[in-house]
Parts: sequence; C-alpha cells; structure tokens
Amino acid sequence: MALSDYTGRAVLTAVDLINSHDVMTGTDTLTSGVEATELLRRRGWVVDRPLSAANLQRLRGLRPRLRFVFGNPAARKSVEDLNRLLHELQAQPQLTDHDGAWHWHYARPKAPLAERVATTCAIALLTVIADGDTSRLKVCEGTDCANVFVDASRPGSRRFCDSKGCGNRAHVSAYRERKKQAT
Repeated sequence: MALSDYTGRAVLTAVDLINSHDVMTGTDTLTSGVEATELLRRRGWVVDRPLSAANLQRLRGLRPRLRFVFGNPAARKSVEDLNRLLHELQAQPQLTDHDGAWHWHYARPKAPLAERVATTCAIALLTVIADGDTSRLKVCEGTDCANVFVDASRPGSRRFCDSKGCGNRAHVSAYRERKKQAT
C-alpha cells in the first residue's frame, strides 16, 4: 500500500487522534491545547500556537466519527458517514500551491484549524477506501488494546498496532499456552 505524503500524513493524523482516547480504559491523552498542538506538529501540521479550547473539543469530538472507519468491512457505510461529515464541515476542495507544491485543501477558506484537520483526515480516509485499501484500516488484535492503525505492509497481514508491544505480548502468550499444553 502506497500513500502519498499528503494523504499519508492525514491518515496518520487520524490514527493519532483516534488513539489519543483509549476506548478500553477511557484514558484520554488529548486534554489540552498544548497536547493537541504537539500531536498535530508531529504529523507535519503547521501550528503556531496551542489550540483553543473550542478547537480541542472539535478534535476530541472527531475521534469517534473517524474510528468507525477502522476495522469496518462495510465500506459503503464508512463512505456515507465520511461524506456526511464533509457536508457538515462545508468542505470546499481547492487546489493551492501556497507552500511551493500543488496540493488540495478541503476546508472552506479561513476555517478553524480543527475543521481543516477534520476535512483533510476525512478526505484521506476516503482516498484509502477509493483506492480499494479499506482492509488496511485496522483495529489492533491485542488482548488489551483497541488502537487503530494503517497496515502499510506489503502483504497487508499486520495484526497489531505495535509489534514490540501488542504483537510481542500476543506471541509470548501463545508461546506460554503451547508450553502449557505440551506439559
């Protein structure tokens, strides 16, 4: 699976946003504008000051709407929901080269940052679906994990969000179970 830099950045932004709320424990790591700003900056967003409380709330509210797409084999439902989100956000696609390279912007001009993030993430997820890669938008199979991830491996067979964490725990558990069965 190959994603363009622009689409890949937006899909990974969606992953980071979604995973900032652990649905298994209820832990939320997106509790301040500073944390939200850092999350976005790590994915290449230009953010000149911490997000406002209103933008933070918009990003937090976006998480369940994007989470639904991951691990959902019903692409049509995901497309309907993402298209509805774009309609609500009044998306207005426009081609721009403000930074020296042609690329799409989807939010209406002068939209708040959270709205720009939402529209860009929604379009990126729709692009993955349009490219026939819906099965690559996965939920971790780890016992104590419900993180989402994009399986960019060549065979598309990744099962865990993190091979060193969730994957390793699953392999150790399976090994112990085999040893127990053998004795």
